[in-house]
Amino acid sequence: MAAYRPGSATMDDLLKQAKTTNRLLAAQLKAQMSQMDLVKLLSTTELTAKEIADVLDTTPATVAVTLQRLRNKAAGKVQTQRGE
Repeated sequence: MAAYRPGSATMDDLLKQAKTTNRLLAAQLKAQMSQMDLVKLLSTTELTAKEIADVLDTTPATVAVTLQRLRNKAAGKVQTQRGE
């Protein structure tokens, strides 16, 4: 492990900075997109429901329900296209 040097960022500092950046970007996107669309977008990044919830400042349960609704919606489109 590298020795701490004054003025150098620690991993903790970098993590805090990344989380802040994510929240700022999410806040900007919230003004332009629905929460469902944001969850859909973030789910493509392989984040967990808890991680998505942290970014969007909501609960993991809300994200999980939204993901389930998105899956149901997608399944309904597939059935409609097949004529079922």
